[in-house]
This record gives sequence, structure tokens and C-alpha cells, in this order.
Amino acid sequence: MKTYLLLSALLLIGSCAHPSAEGVRPIAIAGARLEPGGANPPIDYSIVIVEDGKFRAVGPQTSVPLPKEADVVDGLNQTIVADGNPIAVGQPANLTLKGPKGVRTMREGKWQQ
Repeated sequence: MKTYLLLSALLLIGSCAHPSAEGVRPIAIAGARLEPGGANPPIDYSIVIVEDGKFRAVGPQTSVPLPKEADVVDGLNQTIVADGNPIAVGQPANLTLKGPKGVRTMREGKWQQ
């Protein structure tokens, strides 16, 4: 009986998750040329991580790790351009991804139609 109660308690605790983490995976744009805006220089072969509608990590592939759980967008031969504020950690995730695959726009971490 004790084993059953302990197992039930562990399953209940394990099923509890932070509300924003339920089914929401970070988005990682990998390999694009990043033009962050402001006085910041462009970064070739960048990683841009978006989570909860904001930029969580931004930089070159050599220094920004790619989260295992992220939905990865192939940014090779494409350019990320800031829309509004410069692309920086903590800012709302507003950007345009331009390249031979077309143009995609993101507003507050969500791809627009």
C-alpha cells in the first residue's frame, strides 16, 4: 500500500509543470545572417532562440548552444532583420526572416501567416 501511495504521489508531482512550459517549445533559428539593428554589427551563422515571446539567446553559433527541445528553423542562406527594437535578449521577439525560401515575419514569438 505504501508503495502504491508513493508511486501515485510521484506521478502527480511529475505531471505538474509550469503553465508556460506545457507544450510550448523554444524556437531556434540557426545559421542565418543576423542584422540585429542599432549599433550592433551583423553576425554570420547566428543562433537566435525565442521563448515565451521574447529573445532568450542571440549570438554566433560558436557561443550560443542550441537547446535540444527547440523547434529548429533552418536559416542558412537567409537573413534575420530586426522589426522595431534591436534584436537583443529580453526584447519582444519581432523579426523578419528573408531569403530564397521567401519572407517570414515573427511577432512576439509567433510566426505570422
